[in-house]
Amino acid sequence: MIAPADLPGVGARAILEALWPSRCALCGLAVGDIPAAARRRAGIRWCDPAALCPSCEGRLPAAPLVLRHDGVTPPLVVGAGSVNHPALADLVGVWKYRGRRGLAAPLGRLAVSGAAAAIAAAGGADVLVPVPLHPRRRRERGFNQAEALARAVGVELDLPVRPELLRRRRATSQQAHFAGDDPRRRRNVADAFAARPPLDGRKRAALVDDLVTSGATLAAAAAALRAAGWTVVWSAAAGAAPAAPGAVLLTPPDAAPNIAAAWTDGGGTTEGGR
Repeated sequence: MIAPADLPGVGARAILEALWPSRCALCGLAVGDIPAAARRRAGIRWCDPAALCPSCEGRLPAAPLVLRHDGVTPPLVVGAGSVNHPALADLVGVWKYRGRRGLAAPLGRLAVSGAAAAIAAAGGADVLVPVPLHPRRRRERGFNQAEALARAVGVELDLPVRPELLRRRRATSQQAHFAGDDPRRRRNVADAFAARPPLDGRKRAALVDDLVTSGATLAAAAAALRAAGWTVVWSAAAGAAPAAPGAVLLTPPDAAPNIAAAWTDGGGTTEGGR
């Protein structure tokens, strides 16, 4: 049942689909629409088509894992919805760099699964804090992917999202430019963040990001929050690399990422459609 408030967007999207059919980011087949509730939950605009066909989306089940990064003090617990397979990294890249905002829905579900696993391992949080972009990069991209994931987690787990608590005070190079074990990752984001202090008794913060490779970005963000008086209880992401230096696997995934098959069959992501 379509709510009356959603009718204008549904009609406009139907016209766009007739003129420029959108294609799956993995296999290139035609995709359907995103349910209105899922749009609101993930902050997806009315004009953004779905980004995965039903078959490929069905291959993106949550297989959560929990890591502890011992390279920071105190160690940082990270819950992720999936192992960071190249298929997942490709999808996140399509989302961030090619503007396929419809990917916020399936990737948001992975982040929710990761957050739930982190809560089971490390306890509850009072607020969710997305890892911020530098203002210039946010203007270029048009959105902050970590904030979109945090809002999906917040709706499902009934937690407030507070992006204003953490800011990136200097521009940094993209971490994707460095290998996972490259020490330049930590130098790149060292002292890059500044945080506001808690104003009431709620001091337990949880960070949210898209992918966790070395943990360097989360460590720098957590350091800024702790310096401002917060306790960082855990972090959540859509995907994480369990073999990262200093990472200890606390809860292994209970399944392999089936989306790897779609990525292999289709030769990686596709530019098909809008």
